[in-house]
Amino acid sequence: VADCVALLASRDALRGEAPLDWGADLAIGRWEGVAVGGEPPRVVRLDLRDRGLTGSIPRTLRRLRLDEMRLAGNALTGCVPSAFGDARGDALYLGLPWCLRYDALDATGEVAKAGGWAILGADGEVLATWDGLRSEAATLRVHQTDAGGTSWASEFGAVSEGDLFEWRKASDCWVRYHVTGDPVRPAAGSGRWEFPVEWMTYAATGEGCTGAVAPATVLRVDEAPAVIRSLDIASPVRHGTALLIPSGWTEALEQETRHPLPGASGTEASRSTTAHTTSLAAARDFPYWREPVLPEGWTFGEAEKGTGSSPLLGYCALYMNAKGYGGARICSGYSEFRPGSWLRDPGDGSHVYEARVIDGLSASVNYSPQGPAHYRYGIEVLIFDSATGHFYYVRGFDRTLRGSDPAATIEIARSLLPR
Repeated sequence: VADCVALLASRDALRGEAPLDWGADLAIGRWEGVAVGGEPPRVVRLDLRDRGLTGSIPRTLRRLRLDEMRLAGNALTGCVPSAFGDARGDALYLGLPWCLRYDALDATGEVAKAGGWAILGADGEVLATWDGLRSEAATLRVHQTDAGGTSWASEFGAVSEGDLFEWRKASDCWVRYHVTGDPVRPAAGSGRWEFPVEWMTYAATGEGCTGAVAPATVLRVDEAPAVIRSLDIASPVRHGTALLIPSGWTEALEQETRHPLPGASGTEASRSTTAHTTSLAAARDFPYWREPVLPEGWTFGEAEKGTGSSPLLGYCALYMNAKGYGGARICSGYSEFRPGSWLRDPGDGSHVYEARVIDGLSASVNYSPQGPAHYRYGIEVLIFDSATGHFYYVRGFDRTLRGSDPAATIEIARSLLPR
């Protein structure tokens, strides 16, 4: 559906004076030059060669993740969406500049020239290593004119807190940031924009995605997709405290690191002492306790802390549905080890793992797609707050929290967040 919306929003600008028979009354797989593939189906190829197109390549096409894109033989204008750089086809030979392509890391942080960029840490130093870009970013400084000479002042002016973007070298080397405050507009004549940012997601298995960042490294700014699915990735993706792993991946994985509680001398003394209770009053004294909003008639069953099946720094509780059966398991705590969950796509269609953003926080969702095992597995939702290290987890047992629609489970997880 998202691909359909993106193409419909792009149709008139792309075709110019030529006809293009894309319309909501026709199945998207029958649209001119559009090929659909995968499960669930996505637009995977655009082949619009020699069709008399005279318009510009619209920026809404950045939302697509194409395997192949061919546009030769037309009189197109504008710039080529940088996301097409990962697709097979003729993007390199259209004679058009790339959109939002930057090629000059400014070690001084001044970013006074077109195509210049710098990402700064919390202390204002220019980050010049890939690991720093993935873990220490606090401010993005970028010239409003990219390396192709296109000004993005109007788009930058529309950026607001909570927006997402990807700073991308290749399909297996990129960082997703979310904007944490209002952008700082350029002083008169400077052309330099400044955005407060924090990392949320990254892929780091590509060649040259470690060590120092070369000054002439070409990076692209892409629109970040709202959802990253385990079925759609070719290399591991770190999202908050979760690591999404594609089916069949046999190479090295990111190793977990330990994060002591902020302000504490260490985590050993802060871990939960072992306890189990069927008393809600006693459970409310557990560390990191949260009161969920549950369906009518659901009741508290039991809770535990400090055990092998509960967080080292937190608790897990079982809630019963209106019929007295297990409804959901809910946990809250401090994420001491990160990445704390490895979500490996089984490759058999029984599970789908997704990286999402819920209320501005990174979240992972696990559900079963339509099929024979549709209601066999409970839906799982984990929300991680990188600012505090806290996580909030829900696993459904009730039939309403199974299948392919995670909306109800997400709402329970959202009810755990501080308000």
